[in-house]
Amino acid sequence: MKIAVKTIYSDISLLYKNLLHWTISKVIIFIWWVVLGGLAIIPFAILFFIYSLSAWIPFSDFINSLLNSVYMTNLLWNFIYVLSLWAYTLSYFFTFILFIKLSNWYLEWNKIEFIKNEYLNYKLYFRYLKLTLLNLVIFLVPVLVFILILSISIIALGWVEEVSLMVVSNRTNAFSVLSLILFVILLIKLYYLFYRFIFSYFLLLEESEKATWLVSLLKKSFHLTAWFKKFIVFTISFLLVWLAYLPFSIVSTYINWNYSDLEGYYWYLSLKEEDRATLKGINTYYYEWLEEKYAWKDLSNIESMQTRYYIFSILYKIFEFIFIFGVYTMFLNSFYKRNIFVEEKSSEQKIEL
Repeated sequence: MKIAVKTIYSDISLLYKNLLHWTISKVIIFIWWVVLGGLAIIPFAILFFIYSLSAWIPFSDFINSLLNSVYMTNLLWNFIYVLSLWAYTLSYFFTFILFIKLSNWYLEWNKIEFIKNEYLNYKLYFRYLKLTLLNLVIFLVPVLVFILILSISIIALGWVEEVSLMVVSNRTNAFSVLSLILFVILLIKLYYLFYRFIFSYFLLLEESEKATWLVSLLKKSFHLTAWFKKFIVFTISFLLVWLAYLPFSIVSTYINWNYSDLEGYYWYLSLKEEDRATLKGINTYYYEWLEEKYAWKDLSNIESMQTRYYIFSILYKIFEFIFIFGVYTMFLNSFYKRNIFVEEKSSEQKIEL
């Protein structure tokens, strides 16, 4: 266990030994994500444009929805909008494949040319899409079971009134306790499923030149992650890596929360007195807390603080991008190479013998 964790940290250190190459590669991958996401949205943009000609809906509404995450009033347009967001998101997660390839080079003590990644491997891209959709279906099963159990509990135990009370008064009752327990179980199950299927993407990349059935990749991933001891090692290793980077997450959260509070308070001070009183009546605790927190600040002070936090947040995001973004992919790759890939190769050698 100690050796496994030490090896993972050693592999992660390879990223920082190749920091300049790693950073430039991440910038290229990020740019490719934007390009690929844009290409994925084009069919939906064309579809919306065609429909907008007949329905007298400005095409600019669709662009505004994409840029500002604003829903439209028409149900069909919202459906197209959601599909385009899904296409863009799936294209974003293709960068995971590119990061696997990148971290592979470092594990092999090799720095390949920046453009030699799988950017234009469209066969791999479409296989990745199919595998991801298959994994999402598997993920939906425990979610649907969770919803089904809660629904049956509400109907069978006559908890309709308790659910109403919980929603209206935010009061703890038997249903809220049961739903919390089931939700925790659901999260554990989803995490376990994540562990079981995530390595199918590593297998996909290894067998990109083969026409391997995608279901076979999933089965292979589930087979290679079958031992509970391996799952415990993975979980402990993940927690240790997460704890090492936790301070950076805390700083990021602190910056975001403070900027959000400043934004909320600036908007609150900009309102008329009667509007402020109405808003305070809706969410008394939050706005009283903001008034206490920024009691000695006026609008100009708040605006100045907002600007400083905004600049600091940009600088910190750049820092995170350079030093943290992509670390967890290396963790997964290291675990795969040292704990799963080795076992796969040894089992293949046994079969040959």
